[in-house]
Amino acid sequence: MAPRRPLLLGVLLVTLLRVPSSVAAKASAAPTVEVTVGVLLPGRNLGYPWAWPRVKPALSLALEALEPQLPPLGLDVRIAFDSTEDENGNCSPQAALSRATGLKLSHDPDVLLGLGCQATSSAVASLAQRWQLPLLTAGLYQGQGKFGNSTAVYGGPLGPALGAFLAQLHRRFNWTSRAALVVSFSRYREYFQELLPDSAGFTVRVHQYEQPDQAVRFIRAEGRAIYICGPLKMLQEIMSLVHAQGMANGDYVFLFVDVFEESLRISGYHEAIKPWQIKQSQDAGGLREAFQTVLVVTPHEPQTPEYRRFQSQLTLRAKREFAVPENKSCGTVVPGCFHDVLLLYLRALNETLQEGGTKRDTSHILEKMRGLEIRGVTGTVSINSNNDREMDFDLWAMRDVESGEYQVVAHYIVSEKWINWTGRIHWKKGGPPLDNPPWDAKAAGKGEGNENGSTATCACFSIPTSELLLGGFRVSDFLALARRTHLSPEQDVEQIQMCK
Repeated sequence: MAPRRPLLLGVLLVTLLRVPSSVAAKASAAPTVEVTVGVLLPGRNLGYPWAWPRVKPALSLALEALEPQLPPLGLDVRIAFDSTEDENGNCSPQAALSRATGLKLSHDPDVLLGLGCQATSSAVASLAQRWQLPLLTAGLYQGQGKFGNSTAVYGGPLGPALGAFLAQLHRRFNWTSRAALVVSFSRYREYFQELLPDSAGFTVRVHQYEQPDQAVRFIRAEGRAIYICGPLKMLQEIMSLVHAQGMANGDYVFLFVDVFEESLRISGYHEAIKPWQIKQSQDAGGLREAFQTVLVVTPHEPQTPEYRRFQSQLTLRAKREFAVPENKSCGTVVPGCFHDVLLLYLRALNETLQEGGTKRDTSHILEKMRGLEIRGVTGTVSINSNNDREMDFDLWAMRDVESGEYQVVAHYIVSEKWINWTGRIHWKKGGPPLDNPPWDAKAAGKGEGNENGSTATCACFSIPTSELLLGGFRVSDFLALARRTHLSPEQDVEQIQMCK
């Protein structure tokens, strides 16, 4: 693969498609190339960070930033949208397939953008492959192996860099043998994470959340480093019971993987950077104390004037065009990621056209995207050899008990593959908990698990580090993924079993 060509802009985005004047003159004399972007997103449900009322203003801002440059280059970019929601407002693979086919027949798009939900992305990926169209996504990460689709480009915040970050945390805190994962089947049931532990034979036990008492029994029996993937309400329910049962004493650490930053932005129920609040200015049964053991993982948000202006414009437009309340339209990087992956595509398309290619030369356009690096509103944008964006992450911890406010204590810099520690984690027992402590006879005697004394609804995995991918949205997908893992015969560590 050719080395990336960084694009360092004096004024963000304005010179994204700039070419020499001689080339521009030649392009202006050529016929206009109409480029249709087929957008498939949830149409109304603001529970999705990638809902159309959030993303549409971001796409408009991208095209407006390029508007002075497109006509001289002979480009006319248009957007055609349809919703992937069913009658209940949920992402639906059936609706996505139907609407994608409808867009193909009515507008014949040159590129597909959107989706976000796991089921809809997987459904439309096969169509994009069949039609040989680029598919630009920025919602929940799928993994190109899971897509089975070389035309898919992932530009969102939940890419493989998250797994690399978590692996470094495991090494630093000596969590080397096991971890537990609690996932939700509710609105965020499609959340999942890549968890790449640092040793073959690392065990991850998974629990499907239904009731907090079941989850806490599972946590007590199965781990000390606990990952929580789901809505903030689920985390609060679990931590409330954790506090009530005396488990918030530092023996456990809870890592809330909040890739859409729901827990840290202001809402009608809690102040900014106070995820423990259920109502403003209320402690809610010791949650503030319990959350001393909770770390929050989020994508790194740029602290630049350009990003702040972008978020401000996004908020105003979402309110004006779709009547979106201010606290529902900002605070997540997902719209900005869609904005930036569209810019990267247009840059690659422009270079392809200048070299004599066509807008349907998908393989060449994707090759160009993998070789480019641009400065977008969400920071540096580059696509690796697997068509995945590489993005920084932050680790948050409670700054002090009195205020209950969280602050960034670590910044994972993906380009350098290392963690910049900017603050201190206040461990309640002076240090991180052991991931595999000595057997607790007292806890074991409390009947952790089902009537036979075992833990239900969990899957035990032991597979090589390089092959481990956790799909935390449903255990069946997790097992299916494991079955597709490529293990050589001599890799003797494969053990996939249901806990009985």
